[in-house]
Amino acid sequence: MNVSSVKLAGFGATILAVGFVAVVLAQDRSDLSGAGGSLAALTAEVRQLRVAVEESARSQAQTQALGVYLSVQQSRIVQVASRLDAVRRDLDGATVHSQGIATALARIDDELPRTTEPKERAALESQNRALRLEQPQVDLQKQQALNRESELSQALQLEDARWSDLISRLEQVIKR
Repeated sequence: MNVSSVKLAGFGATILAVGFVAVVLAQDRSDLSGAGGSLAALTAEVRQLRVAVEESARSQAQTQALGVYLSVQQSRIVQVASRLDAVRRDLDGATVHSQGIATALARIDDELPRTTEPKERAALESQNRALRLEQPQVDLQKQQALNRESELSQALQLEDARWSDLISRLEQVIKR
């Protein structure tokens, strides 16, 4: 439910209450003139109506406030989900890079024993050293991405729980 529909519902409830007041006052006036109704009964009815209108206004204000909170919470969820998606893409990239390094190292380890030409062997050994130096850095990036993914997954669960709580509170206010 968006804020404008909450406002519209509150406005409708207010108009309904005002209409009810007009009907009650018109009835009481006819009772006073026709049946000699009591002024005390009319005053009591007006007080009850005022309490009902005040409660309606309070409920409307709570509903509007919860609507704003829901909007803010939705933005938080979208932000955390976007950050989580970005971290997952980083993690996928680091995983692919790590697998590429592992594949290249396996290929080099396979070719080295069969390579007899000195220049080719030196090039393979150089690639082997470079990839073995790069592997820990890639593994570290992958681990950091895993940690960030875990943190953001927990943050998203927390934001979802807050969203659910706000929805429950809104439903309670609407049911009153």
